[in-house]
Amino acid sequence: MSPLDQLDRPLAALEELRMLTDAVPVLISFFDENLVCRFANAHHNRWYGRSPQELIGLPMSEFLPPEIYAKRLPYLARVAAGEQVSFDAPVPHRDGTLHDAAIRYVPKMGPRGFAGFYTLVFDVAVQQHRFRSVFDGNAVAFWEIDVSGVTALLMAEVERGVTDPIAQLATDPLRIRAAMDAVRIIDVNDKAASLFGVDRDAVAGRSVSRFWPPASETAFVGSVAASFQGDATYEVETVLLRADGRLVDVLFTCAFPRDAGPAHYVTVGFVDISERVAKERALAKVQADLAHAARVATLGELTASIAHEVNQPLAAVAANGNAALRWLNRPVPDIGEVKAAIDRIIEEATRASEIIARTRALAMKGETERQVFCPNTMVHDAVALVRRQLDAGGVELRLELADDLPPINADRIQLQQVTINLMINAAQAMADQPAGTRQLTVASRHEGDAVLFEVADTGPGFPGCDSSKLFGAFYTTKPTGMGMGLSVARTIVEAHGGVIDAYCLGEGTGAAFRFTVPAHDGDDCPNHTQV
Repeated sequence: MSPLDQLDRPLAALEELRMLTDAVPVLISFFDENLVCRFANAHHNRWYGRSPQELIGLPMSEFLPPEIYAKRLPYLARVAAGEQVSFDAPVPHRDGTLHDAAIRYVPKMGPRGFAGFYTLVFDVAVQQHRFRSVFDGNAVAFWEIDVSGVTALLMAEVERGVTDPIAQLATDPLRIRAAMDAVRIIDVNDKAASLFGVDRDAVAGRSVSRFWPPASETAFVGSVAASFQGDATYEVETVLLRADGRLVDVLFTCAFPRDAGPAHYVTVGFVDISERVAKERALAKVQADLAHAARVATLGELTASIAHEVNQPLAAVAANGNAALRWLNRPVPDIGEVKAAIDRIIEEATRASEIIARTRALAMKGETERQVFCPNTMVHDAVALVRRQLDAGGVELRLELADDLPPINADRIQLQQVTINLMINAAQAMADQPAGTRQLTVASRHEGDAVLFEVADTGPGFPGCDSSKLFGAFYTTKPTGMGMGLSVARTIVEAHGGVIDAYCLGEGTGAAFRFTVPAHDGDDCPNHTQV
């Protein structure tokens, strides 16, 4: 039972009730079924300049000016029907101004039906002032928007039987644009006016669609979905349009009211992240250039191996060509043998072409190009490029490649670069080991949702078995090393969504480097493509 329902109790209880209501900085009153005031707390004196005793017995029409009272009539009709009503409206103050207020009418029902209603009036001017202070004085760009139009569109779809109006919206560009047109700007702060290059007064009442390029429609749909499904907040990085047509990178944030039901008025914020995004793009370019430089440096170390690899098929081409000529110069040319020799020439020429293509691809500078391929083919390509250098260093190579690997979606050349770098590092680490003990193992296996690659050696390991510094830029344990190989390797692996680490196999008994790449959804690689 509400405290005000106890008005018919003894005088002591009534006085205690009055003390409680007088202590609350809210207008609390009770009007009977004829809209005549029967109770008013002391806050009325501070608000109207009239004591409760002066107000009791007056009809509501004498509390309010005629034009304001007329606007209350629909709410009074609803409360008379037994409905609790809440609304925002201006209320006259003793200083002659109108104060914004949150008003609630609570009906009191008696044996014969409607017996009157309680009123609670909260002055929200202070809250409005605080909001405006934050809204106008903040370094964040704010829009105050009316989203009731897009809410109405979605509810109309639900009434027509659409079970998922958000999914329907997301797949129809025309609906997205219609929803944007339905969202209206109420106000923007000075920071937003500056960020978007608009006049603060001129933009009020305009739709938000003029600021939203097609490429960022998913961010708009995401915010609508968050509001419609009752989320507290929404945040995403996106790109919006200024009034002059230039794009601006922003962090777009929304905080939705916690009241029940969909929000109608929402304040959204925009943080200008253009400078940060520009720096990230510049850094990505530097990293790409660095990776390219590392590949070219690696090619310098592989020159002898490449020459050896290309020389073998060229020598075979020459030998088979001479053989074909001899078969043709016989008194009775052996066309079958000539044909077989020519087939071998084609095979060896194709092999040489592939070696050159792999080498050229490793040296080329360009954008990252991902494709779906089987992991072990990349390993074999990398091994083919370093085989000569491993043989020259007396390194015994062992391949332990699983034959049931899923494909991966990656930049094949970049992963080849990582694998080559790890194999060359391992070979160089074993250079001072006794002959016959230099063993390099390259392995692959399926681990969880990723494919794991491992390069292990039997060298001395790394100082203190502490791998924390190995992947830092410019850190090296080699007298002539640049300290960039492992740093570039980490950048490449992490850009593919994987991780790379290192560990000792034992004190002075070798080291192993592992890196992972997420598996690609799809069938396992056919066994014949793994070799």
